[in-house]
Amino acid sequence: MSRWFWITIFLIFFYNIFIKEEKKPVFIPSYAPIYQSPIGTEGGYECTVDCSGHEAGYRWAEDNDIDDPDDCYGNSQSFIEGCRQYADEH
Repeated sequence: MSRWFWITIFLIFFYNIFIKEEKKPVFIPSYAPIYQSPIGTEGGYECTVDCSGHEAGYRWAEDNDIDDPDDCYGNSQSFIEGCRQYADEH
């Protein structure tokens, strides 16, 4: 094989071992809990683990003055439920 082939292989190896940075997790700040809630239910909705998704949705709706449950959207069902809870209360 040619010398350039082995040089290329060496450079790829060198890059992956010594130069390439590790991917670090991205920190996404979450809203602080707005109140203590028992694990299991939150405003009539079922929670998974700690209700943090519901609390984040509730706080987002509060920050954005959401008063119509149909205006709640997102990638997480628990976030949407927290938003809907706020809209239903206001």
